[in-house]
Amino acid sequence: MNNKTTIANIYQKFGIPPNLQEHMMRVCGIVNFIESHWKGAQDVNWSLAKKVALLHDLGNVVKFDLDRNPEFLGEEQANVDYWKRVQKEVIEKYGSDDHEATKKMLEEIGISKEAIEIILNKSFGNSVETKNSDDWILKTVYYADLRTLPFGIGTLEERIADVRNRMPKYTARPDFEDLVSACREIENQLQQNVDIPLSNISNDSVTFDNKTMLEIEI
Repeated sequence: MNNKTTIANIYQKFGIPPNLQEHMMRVCGIVNFIESHWKGAQDVNWSLAKKVALLHDLGNVVKFDLDRNPEFLGEEQANVDYWKRVQKEVIEKYGSDDHEATKKMLEEIGISKEAIEIILNKSFGNSVETKNSDDWILKTVYYADLRTLPFGIGTLEERIADVRNRMPKYTARPDFEDLVSACREIENQLQQNVDIPLSNISNDSVTFDNKTMLEIEI
């Protein structure tokens, strides 16, 4: 792929369903919100941050359980059989591990090593490392992702509750509460660098122009 490849091209190439596209665009919308209220002295590459937000979950398509949770497809639920076929094709090419699939996809589109590193390091399991990092793109995109629930934007505490309910691989970890504390500290770190309460981030306050985001070039 060349440098004129757009987000829309990438979503089409990898068979990203609309609900997953919307999730990544919502995360990007929160990044936009934080950028518009940024007062920090740090020089943040917001263009890179937005690209990272729009690509961070490419491989998640391989892990959806479309038999148990077809409702995650949203308006595309009626086409669940089609999306099962797409998922099967993606798994055959990139494997069934979402982390590895994302890595392979990112390498295939030729995005920068910096972006790949940020995306691969952005996970709940790395919350302590993210808290201690001086990478503000990583902190911002990770926090934006934390604020994005399956069906919209929520508070950090709602997301933590969601992790407790749905992600036993994390809650079973002996350091789970340390991870939770790190998430709260990341919120505090970002709060110190914006001129508005982060609690103002909501479905009503965050807008994302799908057409503009899909036209962003990589």
